[in-house]
Amino acid sequence: MNVLIITAHPEAGSFNSYLASQAARLFEKQGSVVKSVNLYSENFEPREDKTFYLNRQDSVRFDALREQRHHWEMDKLPEDISRHVKLLKSADLLLLHFPFWWFGMPAILKGWMDRVFVYGGIYDSRHRHENGTMKGKRALLTVTAGAPANACGHNGRHGDMRFLLWPPIHALHYIGYSMLEPYLIHGVRGGLDGLAKEKQQQFLDQKVKDFESRLIAINDWPIIPFNKEEDFNEDKTLKLHSPEYSPFVRHNPGNWKAGPI
Repeated sequence: MNVLIITAHPEAGSFNSYLASQAARLFEKQGSVVKSVNLYSENFEPREDKTFYLNRQDSVRFDALREQRHHWEMDKLPEDISRHVKLLKSADLLLLHFPFWWFGMPAILKGWMDRVFVYGGIYDSRHRHENGTMKGKRALLTVTAGAPANACGHNGRHGDMRFLLWPPIHALHYIGYSMLEPYLIHGVRGGLDGLAKEKQQQFLDQKVKDFESRLIAINDWPIIPFNKEEDFNEDKTLKLHSPEYSPFVRHNPGNWKAGPI
């Protein structure tokens, strides 16, 4: 199996980065070919910009999607983007490791998606969702948060972390990935001393063991269900008797306002 691990954490010694390195070690031990990329170490530029496209189709008005497709077809994408696209296409399993910042992923990872999910190369009007170019491949988010688990639950003060991760989950499914349920680690905090630090270390050590055991049995990892094309009408609205899998695609806008799902 070919595995691609993308890490978006600015501290190489962070627990999140450590989990990424442990995942790489484990898959390599199993005989997989592992490629690891740390976006911060690579100094990845997350901002899409006209200056990256040297053979513009339209020299007056910059249309990012149009230029992405144009440069993809000419095989003249920016060198770093071309390399990342090739890494994505060659991998059977994608792991994204990042901290949960301001109720989402770090800007550098969002920018990575903006630039690397190239229109024409990674998706187009005929290749999306269950028919995406990454069909048959799997993706997993491994996310650390400083807040405790209770605060990030369905009835928590900070909101349901699992649902707040819908944007990257949906984006990856949009290009064809089968999405594994995210692996969430709460209460990862710095600045602790004494007994509190010791207790956290014991907790984190246990999470590492659990994470590794889950990766060993990754074929048994739960997959997030999504609606398929046949669940929608011609106007792209959900058919009356189609199932609901999230509060983001539903029949009635009031269905998910109160109580846990």
